[in-house]
Amino acid sequence: MPKHHILTVGISLFTNFAKERNCAVEDALKHHHEAAKFLHTDPRKASAELNSLDSRTAFLNKPQPDLAVTLVFTTTGLGKSAASLLEKELKFRKVMVHRLPVRGFDAPARDCTPEFAARESAAALTDLRQRVVEHVARLQKATPTPVIELNCTGGYKGECAVLYELGLALRLPIYYLHETFKVAVELP
Repeated sequence: MPKHHILTVGISLFTNFAKERNCAVEDALKHHHEAAKFLHTDPRKASAELNSLDSRTAFLNKPQPDLAVTLVFTTTGLGKSAASLLEKELKFRKVMVHRLPVRGFDAPARDCTPEFAARESAAALTDLRQRVVEHVARLQKATPTPVIELNCTGGYKGECAVLYELGLALRLPIYYLHETFKVAVELP
């Protein structure tokens, strides 16, 4: 039976790359090819998303021909770049990849009024919710119907909360891997 994991994409790849290189996260975008090599060398160490997916599926050590992944990412520069690098690595490992861009905003926190931040966050999270619900509905119409799981490790806390709520409402398993855990845990 096919398996399909929906992952929120955060910037852990760039954060981990920046720590390794002792540079700012924003500077990591300028080193796209080096970040790709960093990811390929040790995907579990480089990416929270791939770490948790591997913990749940063991796809890094054992080919998973029936595994598909949807990368849910914001349309920000960092979001698009992180998704692009994760997609490339997953495809290299023979995982079918779907992309699901959702609304994001790039305004620096110091430039945001509380009203603007609340409005933009609400709009982005509403878009995330709607797009994931529609995507799950399409997946559930496929033949054969895949087993769908939600991976809420990546992304920011608001995205994780929305994915958790969706998992409960749609009765889908939801899992998470905290950076200090060795295994992904299914959320109740």
